[in-house]
Amino acid sequence: MAERRRGRETAVLVSLNVACWGATAWLARDLRPQAIRLTDWSIFFALATSYASAWWGVAVWSRVPRRDTAVRAIATTLVGVVLLLLLELPALFGLLDYARILSAATGEWSGPATSFVTDAELVYRRPPHVSWSGRPRSDMAVAWNLPIRAPAQQSFTTDARGFRNRRELDEDDVALVGDSFVEGAYVSDDETVAAGLERLTGLRVANLGQSGYGTLQELKVIEKVALPLQPRMLVWFFFEGNDLYDDQTYENALAHLRAHGTLTTTGHRWTLAWRGFRYASFTNTAFRLLRRIADPLVPNAVSSVGWFDAADARVQRLYFYPDAALRWGDFERERFEKTKAAFLRGRELCAAHGIRLLVVFIPTKFRVYADFCRFPPGSPCLSWHPWRLPEEFAQFCRERGIASFDLTDAMRQAAASGKLLYVPEDSHWSVEGHRFVAKLLADEWRRVPQGAAVADTLAREIE
Repeated sequence: MAERRRGRETAVLVSLNVACWGATAWLARDLRPQAIRLTDWSIFFALATSYASAWWGVAVWSRVPRRDTAVRAIATTLVGVVLLLLLELPALFGLLDYARILSAATGEWSGPATSFVTDAELVYRRPPHVSWSGRPRSDMAVAWNLPIRAPAQQSFTTDARGFRNRRELDEDDVALVGDSFVEGAYVSDDETVAAGLERLTGLRVANLGQSGYGTLQELKVIEKVALPLQPRMLVWFFFEGNDLYDDQTYENALAHLRAHGTLTTTGHRWTLAWRGFRYASFTNTAFRLLRRIADPLVPNAVSSVGWFDAADARVQRLYFYPDAALRWGDFERERFEKTKAAFLRGRELCAAHGIRLLVVFIPTKFRVYADFCRFPPGSPCLSWHPWRLPEEFAQFCRERGIASFDLTDAMRQAAASGKLLYVPEDSHWSVEGHRFVAKLLADEWRRVPQGAAVADTLAREIE
């Protein structure tokens, strides 16, 4: 009789756990935003159920009285909670970062995403003469905890000024200025637009891109670094996804740096400590690791995903940031006016130094691929509408006599033919995308004689 009762209780426990984890795995495959939010809570509930079931199983099959087993379970749980709190204390006070420890232990290279030094005018820049190598995780893999790393080794090298050049800059034919797209996020040193343009033309090309920069910081780069290089052409890239917001961040950080002499925030100490603790904590790190390990069974679903028919006959999953969901309001209009003022100043500087200026508009990944993807029911992507910024930007450049090139149409044509110019799991260009842009720039260089281009720029300035 006792054996039957134990068997029935065990069957109930097993069924309960199978039901909990089965429901969690089913929920994790639902790409609707509300289902994705519930998945983490479902995992916590399933873990708690498994833990309680394990103790119940001990009580069922042990010869120890159930009351004694219950006491042991409570004592063990309390000891575990205390140990967890002790493990969290160093992270709470900023003494230990468990996320970094895990990255080092697993040989994971997150790339130079956060490797910067303070600069009095630029606020931050890359450190000089450093080199990283490895297989980094993409920006979206980090943001959404996806178990994805770069398929091949990547190298990242900076010159004496902290820019991504494997040689020291002297006098260059072309200078490329921009953010992480120009710097080359998620590609290796020899795969950037600058490296590709050098191979195609034989020109000396300076890569003056810096991750996270907006037009205001880039204008400083032009003044302090690009102009002394005396290039014949300066290509200034504008990314519609975040450059307007990066400019605001730069202004805020610069004001704080000048007021306090440091970028460390002195106010709201506990709020900022909590934000840092959430990333560095042992519990969060362990849970994120568990989610990556369990991804085949309980996927880390992302709602902003679409399926794209690539040229190699594969159906490729593309992830998208929600930049197209942002509203174009008064704040954006105000920031765009400051952006336009920066470009006008850049035009004046280039004209004064006899340099041809070409402004290049970088579209978001969603703008390029949205019409060529299939989205699941309930996807937020179905309601996204990109800004009319390309039209407004082109009109501004046309009215102010600034030579410009919008990559949108060329990239959409390539997307229509199945080309992947953006990394599927990243917001930046793929190796093919960098080659694509380098080819367009090489064609532009050959199309307009440089002397004629400079003379035309100077004539417009005189007028």
